[in-house]
Amino acid sequence: MMTTTWLLAADGNQARLLKGVNFLKDGPQNPEQEIFQLDTKRAQDIMADKPGRSHSSVGHGRSAMEYSSDPVRGEQERFTSDVASKLDTYARKGAFDRLVLCAAPQTLGYFRSILSAATRAKTTVEINKDYSGMPTDKLISSVRSAMSS
Repeated sequence: MMTTTWLLAADGNQARLLKGVNFLKDGPQNPEQEIFQLDTKRAQDIMADKPGRSHSSVGHGRSAMEYSSDPVRGEQERFTSDVASKLDTYARKGAFDRLVLCAAPQTLGYFRSILSAATRAKTTVEINKDYSGMPTDKLISSVRSAMSS
């Protein structure tokens, strides 16, 4: 029986899912791809809506109000959650046997905390690097060499 291996390369803003990668085969491959993009309102766009100023209750001072959290990070976590839930759905349907997960360190940590047990059980390799911008063949060969080292 053929083992179906999928490869996810992600950072906080984009993810590429390669379906049906063969790490044993050298040479070009043409796996089906699914691309996920965060609708990026860049940090400055989000931050451009300044929280405003407030009058202090004592005296005549005015001070800028702070953001309570990093809005960009929040967007990235929502994006990562969406990708994770998509993977979990595929895992439940038995669409793949093995998952290779490559992600920027912070994103990888977040995936670990939110992927379902079923998806984590199929995750055979985790690579703590952001390969999301690489062309397909380079991505596959980089992962292959990371797996063999």
